[in-house]
Amino acid sequence: MTGRRIAKLACTAAAGVLLAGGVTVAMPGTALATAADCERGSNGFRDISDSTVGVPAGPGDKLLRPNDPQGLVGRISLRAVSIDNKIYGFAALAVPRTGDDVWMDWTLNGRDVHVQCGPFRAGRDGIQLTSAAKVTDNSPNYRFRACGGGGGQAVQCTDWW
Repeated sequence: MTGRRIAKLACTAAAGVLLAGGVTVAMPGTALATAADCERGSNGFRDISDSTVGVPAGPGDKLLRPNDPQGLVGRISLRAVSIDNKIYGFAALAVPRTGDDVWMDWTLNGRDVHVQCGPFRAGRDGIQLTSAAKVTDNSPNYRFRACGGGGGQAVQCTDWW
């Protein structure tokens, strides 16, 4: 078996565990997970500090409140960071307002059915917020996107990476 095939099988198994763990799936649609389903190592996710910056990954950022009079323009981005010689993807929300949410969607089939990791809610204005992180894979079907919303703003999502 090739390394790529083994990685795909491992990823499929990880998604199966999450989806079998009481998460409801609509086809096509979203398997909704709570933040707890992605925290403390659950389902292959890894906790990271909200101060983790990483590097931009894939698609361009999306903005929440682009015309905010106080200058609190939330920036939703998909980021990547190296931890223990593995590359992890995560969602970040820079300059949130209290109550804003950020989450990361993860799919194994190119986006039709995905797991929503989060939401994670901002507790303070202006302090960056991150989702849990998930190991990346070079399969074209194993993809991530970052999403956020809050304060009456429409949900914004980056394109899939």
